[in-house]
Amino acid sequence: MSEALRHAAVSGARGRPVVWAPRLLGVLLLGGLVAGLDRGRIYAVIRDANLPLVGVAIVAVLPLILVKAVRWRGILRSQAVELGAGPAFLAYLGSLFVGFATPGRVGDFVKAVHVYRDCHVSSARAFSSVLADRLFDFCALVVVGGAALWAVTVRGTAVLALAGSALLVAVPLGLLLNDRTFGFLRRLPGFPGRAGDAVRRLLGSGSWLEDLRASLRELAWPRLLVATGWTAAAYAIFFGQCYLLALAVGIRVGFIPVSYAVALGSLVTLLPVSISGLGTREAAMVAYLSALGVLPEAALGLSLLIFATFYVAGGLMGAVAWWLKPASLGGDGR
Repeated sequence: MSEALRHAAVSGARGRPVVWAPRLLGVLLLGGLVAGLDRGRIYAVIRDANLPLVGVAIVAVLPLILVKAVRWRGILRSQAVELGAGPAFLAYLGSLFVGFATPGRVGDFVKAVHVYRDCHVSSARAFSSVLADRLFDFCALVVVGGAALWAVTVRGTAVLALAGSALLVAVPLGLLLNDRTFGFLRRLPGFPGRAGDAVRRLLGSGSWLEDLRASLRELAWPRLLVATGWTAAAYAIFFGQCYLLALAVGIRVGFIPVSYAVALGSLVTLLPVSISGLGTREAAMVAYLSALGVLPEAALGLSLLIFATFYVAGGLMGAVAWWLKPASLGGDGR
């Protein structure tokens, strides 16, 4: 594996204490939530959940990942990279296991490793497909999360959140993809010493970032529109699963409010202050659903069931996929 991709993946897997200590905040937040609520009622919500509905939600993880794998393959094809349907599905599903079993977003790097190893392309080209794939998920959550804030009349916050999220994605991509801005960055005065060497390696001719930029620019609009359709299908399944879990614990506020709560909970899990979103997701969902009249204990029970469905059960499915198709993080893997 190339040094850039290996360093990113292995560094995330190691999880140095100075980097991962802030993630304990989410666990502490979850502990505070549980301590402040009726723990017996939380247990009863989970214990009395409708098991057939929970089972359907868990099984639906497989078609959800299948749809996302199809989207990812479309992105790869736009870059003239061909990854088989079976390998793509196993790689995507296996990334769930790695993401759950290790700190950080190492699962995303694993998908890039599969492309790098199986398709014999550069690490930057492999990573570009994963980056584009993740951006579709991010944009979907931002749109639904913004609608959630708008629905509860926090409209100024919704506008700021949407604008901030759009800028967070658009500005770096614009600087990277636009010829003028990228050329301007290259013409900036050099830094002395090691800093200057690092900048030259990052922006210079033949650099990893230049390869990443070229790979992203190959994405064609027709393929991106198709990927948008697959994203809508994936999130219809995802929110449908969450709605089934809500019904399983007796929450009947409707499909849209549950989807809004889940979207906000998923967005806050992107903050690096938790482990697999524990604590931050629960806080967001409890706050949103409580405003709709849902008991906090029921909202917390729903959030914990979502964690069990997508992280624990999904991670176990991913472990089987990883066993069938592992990816080496320490070597070339070819």
